[in-house]
Amino acid sequence: MIIMLESIFGIPIKYEIWNKKSSMPLYIAGSYDFRTAYISDKRCIMMKPKEELVTLPALKKQIVKIQEVDRVPIVLELRAVSSYRRKSLIENNIPFITEKQVFLPFIGTMLTDEKEPEKRTEKFVFSTQQLFLLYLYSKKKRLYISEAAKKLPFTAMTLTGAVKQLEDTDLFLVTKDGVNKVIESKYGRSEVFEKTKQYLSTPVRKAGYIDKLQVTSDMVYAGETALAEKTMLNPNKVITYAVSDKNFDKKILIDELIDPEKQVRLELWAYEPKMFSNDNSADNLSVVLSFRDNSDERIEEAVEKLTEGEFKDNG
Repeated sequence: MIIMLESIFGIPIKYEIWNKKSSMPLYIAGSYDFRTAYISDKRCIMMKPKEELVTLPALKKQIVKIQEVDRVPIVLELRAVSSYRRKSLIENNIPFITEKQVFLPFIGTMLTDEKEPEKRTEKFVFSTQQLFLLYLYSKKKRLYISEAAKKLPFTAMTLTGAVKQLEDTDLFLVTKDGVNKVIESKYGRSEVFEKTKQYLSTPVRKAGYIDKLQVTSDMVYAGETALAEKTMLNPNKVITYAVSDKNFDKKILIDELIDPEKQVRLELWAYEPKMFSNDNSADNLSVVLSFRDNSDERIEEAVEKLTEGEFKDNG
């Protein structure tokens, strides 16, 4: 970064130790590496985040605290910056430098079309898909990871991996509110669902038939039965249920429908189909995803209606 700054401004850049770190609150002092920088005759404080950068409101408060101790410009030193965060920093007049960009309004500015870190495009693992659904169903702009940990049956390591996979889509921001990690979508619920579809999978791992007498309280309506309950779709005569594949003896499932009067269709799901449901059917969005490979026009129309209904009050 020193070479880049010198080449841009044609002046030497000198760094020194910032000797006022001890005057900072511990939550600030422990979150950044600080140093003093002299750009020509302009002195400023460079601060490099040790972990994820905090939210914008928290960052602005931290800058105020630092400038109460040392009244010079504060410059964020970042490896890279997304277009979304770059726009936010510029709008709030917060100086920053990366390996390819400089925004120093107290001296000069150079912004390039920096290529953002390449994002993974493979399908979500099911733990990530469940975290994504929890975010949508919370209907909150920001979801605290600690809240997700209480509601999802994951280990801390699994949850950390799910958060990282969400962040890698570049559709979410992962920030900190104090010591608490937070995930926040860059888009509204409906739009982020559409943008994320490429990463989502049907929850159905296997489907077959069982005797009606084998239906248990762990099972909820799914498939066309759930779709018919929530839309104008004519219900199939054979009722469809879903259950977590972990809660079912797969040896009982048979491939053949022999007697529609005595059998029901059963879908074995990769996760608990009652997890996000408030009634006797699987949750709407998981039902929608269970039909993603279906080409029946009447099913497609019903799926579209169900999706619209899910987002109409809080898009």
